[in-house]
Amino acid sequence: MHNIFLELFMRWLHISGACVLVGSPIFMRLFIWPAINDLEAPARKIFVDRINKSWRKFLGAVILTQIVSGLYWLLVVVDMPREPATYQVLLTVKLMAALALFFLLSVLAGRAKAFELFRIQARKWLTICMLLGLLIVVCAGAMWLVPLKAPTLRPSTFQQSLPNGSATAQ
Repeated sequence: MHNIFLELFMRWLHISGACVLVGSPIFMRLFIWPAINDLEAPARKIFVDRINKSWRKFLGAVILTQIVSGLYWLLVVVDMPREPATYQVLLTVKLMAALALFFLLSVLAGRAKAFELFRIQARKWLTICMLLGLLIVVCAGAMWLVPLKAPTLRPSTFQQSLPNGSATAQ
């Protein structure tokens, strides 16, 4: 039996996490980097290191909530075999873009020496993160425009939450 309140909470969690993951590279690229552009290299590095220290902890939590809420929606709410092919393609593109965004944001906030080149070229990678974020938003919006108001909830998801089991309370 589906719980409409759990579905609503997971949806809210997913959308609010997406806002953070899409909005943060936009804010960093368009506002933080231009603001610190005039700083000397050592001061700029200290500033960026301080931001990343706080950001990496929060980032991990947000990515985790995205994965959990996305899997919940995919496995419990949406009936993928019944969805149109267009919906499935959009979801696949959205998923791949999200995984790439998770990776790039983690690398940019991280400390691993193997990914230092990404941090040196942070402006370029933040621009790519912005584009990935916008692709995710476009795919998510388009998924709701696919015929049959996709994602189609599994039969009787909403109906089970009503007292008489019908689609409309009487």
